[in-house]
Amino acid sequence: MLGELRPGSKLRLSSLARSYDAGAIPLREALNRLSTEQLVSQHDRRGFYVCDVSKEDVVDLTQTRCWLYEGALRESIARGDGAWEDELVLSFYRLGEVSRYENDDPSRVNPAWTDPHRRFHTALIAACGSKRTIAISENLFDQAERYRNLARLKHYKASVHEEHRSIMEAALRRDSDAAVKELLDHLKATCETVVKALR
Repeated sequence: MLGELRPGSKLRLSSLARSYDAGAIPLREALNRLSTEQLVSQHDRRGFYVCDVSKEDVVDLTQTRCWLYEGALRESIARGDGAWEDELVLSFYRLGEVSRYENDDPSRVNPAWTDPHRRFHTALIAACGSKRTIAISENLFDQAERYRNLARLKHYKASVHEEHRSIMEAALRRDSDAAVKELLDHLKATCETVVKALR
């Protein structure tokens, strides 16, 4: 997901075993699971490969996330209580404490940013009342994270923290229309950045 492996490249078990100090059986199980999550592709008798990337795929992925997030965020705002608000504020604060880039170098992705970023996006919809929706959203987040990391190596998007703030503030005001607009604009802007990078 960090963009370190070239899309379409073969994943050799021997190399992965050395890198992760793991045996072939757990690695094969992990790769099988990643293939069901569309992060790895499996070809009969040819092994595992890093999934390819394309403009069409990231646009489809973004549209799916927009459809899913819109309903989930509206429901979360309607149902969320004080604990939901606290988690949303805390997740935003913790996200702001971690640099998106290593040593503030936009060409170096900071792997420590991924978990707080996921936690913030999950916190937005955590009160929607559907565990399945949250699980699907997190899987789609992971697929999008791969694209974001590829794009970060080429295009710096400085406004992302303020975009997150605007989404959070609208959600806390219980303004579902504004929160959904801010969130969807955020997802679409990221998609546009990725499309530029893929060119």
